Order: sequence, then structure tokens, then C-alpha cells
Amino acid sequence: MLRAAQLAAAVAASMTAATASAATVHLRGTAYEFNNTKLKLGGAQIRVAEDPTLGATAAADGTYDLKVPSGRSVTPYVNAAGHHTIYLQTFTTVAGRDLERVNFQTPSDAIYGALAALLQVPVGADGNPVQCAIVSTFSTRDVRDLDYDAFVGYGAHGVAGATASATPALPAPVYFNKDVIPDRSQPMSSADGGVIWPVVPAGRYTIKASHPTSAFAPFTATCAPGRVVNANPPWGVHQLGLTNPTKYSAGWDGPRPRTLKLTRLPPRATVVATCAGRGCPFTSRTLARESAHRTLDLRAKLGRRLRAGQTLGVTVTAHAYDGVRLSWRLRTAGAATTITATLPLGG
Repeated sequence: MLRAAQLAAAVAASMTAATASAATVHLRGTAYEFNNTKLKLGGAQIRVAEDPTLGATAAADGTYDLKVPSGRSVTPYVNAAGHHTIYLQTFTTVAGRDLERVNFQTPSDAIYGALAALLQVPVGADGNPVQCAIVSTFSTRDVRDLDYDAFVGYGAHGVAGATASATPALPAPVYFNKDVIPDRSQPMSSADGGVIWPVVPAGRYTIKASHPTSAFAPFTATCAPGRVVNANPPWGVHQLGLTNPTKYSAGWDGPRPRTLKLTRLPPRATVVATCAGRGCPFTSRTLARESAHRTLDLRAKLGRRLRAGQTLGVTVTAHAYDGVRLSWRLRTAGAATTITATLPLGG
């Protein structure tokens, strides 16, 4: 039999596990028409293939907020009147990490029918593919962190000169030309960036990109008969952010910085400080917003009210760059240990 202390520990562990399993993650984005980006699909129904109990309804402006459990594989899809059902890539959710700009690029029924005919996709009586199709865009890092209006206003989102492959292996895909038309004579991506496998057997696939000068994120596509999987920008095979060049120097008098300076900041960097722990003088403070300076002295900006036991964090972000997160656990005496982390562009 368990002793009282063991029983208490077991109960605490089970409660912690239950809390973790109950944690939710938000997926947010916009549902819009593929062939008319100004048409936002208000009222569209957003669902999750793995769990029919999960769902959200798009607002009048096409935006939605879908809550899903953390630690799960989720494949969102959209139903909208007059438009073909589209599935997104399969995401693996992580507690505390919401997914933003998870957009649905949704073709009208007429455009879907034209594309299926052009690509000679076998379709059933319901108009869905007999097998599955996988679509994505080699999207530029320059749209990765934009809001919807800026994203649409940017123009073509693609990166030219890339090729795609799948694991397990699939036949060579078809690339879209600059006029946004699938073109079997196109050997690699155009400025449009589109790529499609029009006939795919059921299964789970990892899609990767190759480019002579750029690196791209892979994605997972879960295929089933009748599905069109469109891993659309700014997700899918998106171009990875530029390496953040920020450097730091830090010296400490106990919990207070004697020196704390950032150098080699990327262009128009935003710097945000956070403080966690008892007696913090602030929770979050923006120290620089789209700064034109490449060097920033943080000591005077943070003041002298920091205390031992608190954790000071500094995050540096900039358009098209990965972010950098620095954190220090402040001590009564001795230097605080620096922990650094990279924050992928766009989340």
C-alpha cells in the first residue's frame, strides 16, 4: 500500500498531468477566397479532422479563433458556402504556444472545378478527389509576420527557384507559373510560389523544399480520400527567418546590472523587457520600437529596482528575422546566468 506521502505525491502528479492535458492552444487566422483575396468568408465553419467536437465560426471579416488541446496533432479544415472544403497542414500543438495567421485560402467551387479539370484529377460524384491532393506555396519570409491586410497588399508571396519533395516519396509535383496556373512545363517554383501534387494516396507525408540559397520549413500533410490539403502561406513550406545578429554584454552587481548592452541589432528592431517574480517594477516594458539604432544600453532603461529571485527577460524581434530571447535569474551576489533562445519568425 502507498504511504501517505507517496499517495499525496501520486495525487499531485495526476492533477498536474490532468491540468497539462486540459491546456488549450488558440489557432487564429482568416478564411478568404483564393481567387479573390478581398472576399473574406464570414460565417465559414472551421473544424478539426481528428475531433469533430472542436470548431469555430468565422466572424464577418473572416477571422476565427479556434481552441484546441495542447499536445495533439490537429488538421483544421473549412466549410464555406459556394467554396470547396480545404484542409490545412497537420499541426502539433504545444502548451503556451498559440498559432497565429493560420489562414484558409479557399477556392470557389467554380475555380476548384477548373483546376481539377486542368490537372486531370479524378473526382467522385460529390466533386471531391477520388484520392487526395496536396498544395502549398514557397512563401517569402517577408510575409511571415504581417497582418492580413499587409499580407494581401504585399502581392505575390512566392520564392522562385525552389523544388519540393515528399516522404514517403511521391511523383514530381506540378509548379504554378507566374500567372498562378499549374504548369507541367515549369521545372521549379515561380514568383507565385505554388506547388501541387494533384493525385496522392492516403497517408501522412512530410513535405520539404530545396533551394540553392534559402532554407524552408517542412510541413506535415495528412491525406485521406476526398481531401484537398492546402498548406497555404504564411505556413506550409515557408522561408525561414534570417539569423538574428544581436549580441549582448552583461555585468552584474548582485541583482542589478552594472552593464547591460545590446549590439548589432537587426534593422528596425523592437526590444521588449519582462520581469517575473515578487516585487517586479514592471511586467512588460517596450524599450525600443522599430529602432534605427544598432546599439542599445539597457541599464538606465531598466532602473535599479530589480531584486534577487526575479527573472529578467529581453526579447529582440525585427521584420524578416528570427527573434532572440535573453533571460537572467537574478542573484543576491555573483553574476546572473544568461539563457538564450531563438524564436522562429512568425511563431
